[in-house]
Amino acid sequence: MFCQDYDTLVQTFEKRGFTVHSAASAQEAKALVLSLVGAGASVGLGGSMTLGALGVYEALTASGHTVYDHAHSKEPDIYQKENAADWYIASANAITRDGRLINIDGRGNRVAGMITGPREVVLVIGKNKLAANEAEGRLRAKNVAAPRNAKRLNLKTPCVVDGKCHDCTSPDRICCVTSIIEYRPYWVNAFHLILVDEELGY
Repeated sequence: MFCQDYDTLVQTFEKRGFTVHSAASAQEAKALVLSLVGAGASVGLGGSMTLGALGVYEALTASGHTVYDHAHSKEPDIYQKENAADWYIASANAITRDGRLINIDGRGNRVAGMITGPREVVLVIGKNKLAANEAEGRLRAKNVAAPRNAKRLNLKTPCVVDGKCHDCTSPDRICCVTSIIEYRPYWVNAFHLILVDEELGY
């Protein structure tokens, strides 16, 4: 089970305009992604260790989709292409029991893609991302996700050293843009949340 009172969590998100899907495993989550994205649709991928673990890029390209992903392309306009695709697929740094999605970005491309990018959005979210409330979710984003991403990217930030946010002014800081999505944005036709009963990503 993703969490206790799972049905209540699902109802909370659905009341806020999100479409919730349940997946018992990472493989089931990947199959759900492939079933949601229509044949011939283009897809933009937000930076996500979760999607990497699931092999979403490989699965979509093998299915014949045009996939824009800055992890697999050095095109100078790759971020714009990601955010102009038919679908946008990413994850979240945290979700809260009262129905909020919390994300922190360096460039801001990922949060922009969820809000004013493609008209169809899918977030694949492991159960380790669940937080009690907004304050706890922000703490998780800054003290779990951000330090691990900074370390993975070999950045020179204080959080790489001790795994804690220092609200630094480092040129390599990746906590530049914080978004809290409280309800499906008007621009987005369908905002899908795939809640996975496994720990995935940061």
